[in-house]
Amino acid sequence: MAYVKKHEIKVVAGTGGNDEHSVGMREILDIKHGGVEKFGIKYTYLGTSVPIEKFVDAAIETDAAVIMISLIISHDDIHYKNMQKLHDYAVEKGVRDRLILIAGGTQVTPEIATSNGMDQGFSRGTKGKDVASFIVKKHREIYEN
Repeated sequence: MAYVKKHEIKVVAGTGGNDEHSVGMREILDIKHGGVEKFGIKYTYLGTSVPIEKFVDAAIETDAAVIMISLIISHDDIHYKNMQKLHDYAVEKGVRDRLILIAGGTQVTPEIATSNGMDQGFSRGTKGKDVASFIVKKHREIYEN
């Protein structure tokens, strides 16, 4: 991707809240699985069960433009709540306008994600190229306008 060669794009990623799963996120990130790394996007993987605030704090520390959060647990609609909490904390920290917020997981749809403060949502069957394409498109909108 020519755009990524000219514009370094950094991602902070992990599994949010009490979620322990990591397989899907690793596939979306890692070069060996055709993840975003294959397209020149650099990432910092925070791990599993990451407190929601840590995503935003890490993005600020690493000068990342993107936060990718994976959410599987859906009891008590916690995945909705954690998406909204991520959005709200980014607003509180004054960085929401420069961050691309992406949520993924089996219960996440684009509609659910965007209605809970995310820029996009991805579900089962998503490939790294799908996420990388969205990141580049959104990055252009934010940083070239």
